[in-house]
Amino acid sequence: MTKNNTAGTAYYLYCLAPSGYALDLRSKSQDQAGVFVWACDGVSAVLSETRREEFCGEGADARLKDLAWVAPRAFRHEAVVEQVMGQSPVLPARFATLFSSLDSLQRFILEYRDTIAGFFTHLGDQREWAVKGLLDHTVAARRGVAERPPAHSPGKNYLERKRTETEAAERLSEWLTTVCQKAAGGLEQQASDFRERRLWNGSDSDGPVEVIVNWAFLVPGGAEADFRRLVQELDEQHGPSGLSFALSGPWPPYSFAPSLGREMTGAAAMP
Repeated sequence: MTKNNTAGTAYYLYCLAPSGYALDLRSKSQDQAGVFVWACDGVSAVLSETRREEFCGEGADARLKDLAWVAPRAFRHEAVVEQVMGQSPVLPARFATLFSSLDSLQRFILEYRDTIAGFFTHLGDQREWAVKGLLDHTVAARRGVAERPPAHSPGKNYLERKRTETEAAERLSEWLTTVCQKAAGGLEQQASDFRERRLWNGSDSDGPVEVIVNWAFLVPGGAEADFRRLVQELDEQHGPSGLSFALSGPWPPYSFAPSLGREMTGAAAMP
């Protein structure tokens, strides 16, 4: 082992990569200074030294809830992982994943080496792409009315208006289900794996535009152009009806990383 920790020092893990890649971690950013590669049993761990009390112990919970404190560290984490992703397959660690020593990290890698190796074999040149479906309720509501005008003229009683609104909402729900199922099926044909991710609409949850699907796809390098084209076609086809599709990526494969126990969950110092 090339480094020995001192009291209060921990090793911050950004990601793992298969050995055999000459990773260049040089960066013009001072925020990424001190990042180094440590090799163990065919696995390269990308690390930096940190003070354990930054992420653990008294005051750590408050800091991890403070966006002003977390944001630059999370940005550094993601920048390092993406830098490695540009040079080799990568298994990203969660933000604030700590090991108290290189011995601890070595035990972890040896315990999970078969799972880690299997992940890299499956991953190959594939990368994660995110697709969100965004529903504009204002546009979609007009679509629902246009499809089937109410049988009665405006100004009828309240119950009739509510019945019309309910029928329109049911038709919209059926249409969204059909479109989203077909879209996901078509995109899956260009991917090797697929995940439905947690929906998050931010603070403006009452706004007219709502995220209704949040998908992650693991896409082979040779299929990325067709995948991107298909998302664009879906957006052009359904956008005028109020359902747009937004593509982002490529990203490190967080959504497809194997479960490796609490060591890779973040915000924890290992013995």
